[in-house]
Amino acid sequence: MLADRTHASQLDVSVSDWFASIHNGTLTDLFKAMTTLGSTVGIIAITLVLAGWLAWKQGWRRAVLLISGVAGAYLVNTFIKSGFDRARPVGAWGIEADGSSFPSGNAMLALVMYALAAIWIVTDNSISRPVKWIVSIAAAALIILMGASRLYFSVHYATDIIGGYAAGGIVVCMVVAAFTRGKRPSSR
Repeated sequence: MLADRTHASQLDVSVSDWFASIHNGTLTDLFKAMTTLGSTVGIIAITLVLAGWLAWKQGWRRAVLLISGVAGAYLVNTFIKSGFDRARPVGAWGIEADGSSFPSGNAMLALVMYALAAIWIVTDNSISRPVKWIVSIAAAALIILMGASRLYFSVHYATDIIGGYAAGGIVVCMVVAAFTRGKRPSSR
């Protein structure tokens, strides 16, 4: 529950209250695991593993775009945070979080990393349809769980998560556009 509701919208308060009502040991363990995956070390490690796999299976271009997308998202997130400088909820518990609250870097980076990896896998014609479905569902679940973990521990407001997803979605669109632009045949 948000102890300081003066900087929170009604959506933020409602979502915070709901997450406070579902606290239990199993969810705490699940969301701590999500927090580990969303940590700086976790994001870097997963990005490098995914990039290595992409370079091996699909070529260096998609791997470089994945790394560039995640790095670009980090820079965009840092820039946006410095502009808004929104204080974090005061009711945080269970995990450490520092810096400004808006937008959620964990939500933003998770969306960029998992969405780009899923897009590259789903557009690979050598991968079977069932695997593409599994990858898509897993990526969506990880993205949602990453944002939910930040709400569960009250280290972000719901609007921080929405902002992180929105900014991450823009980064994903820009990376895909850069990839697509590079694949177009020359008009000469």
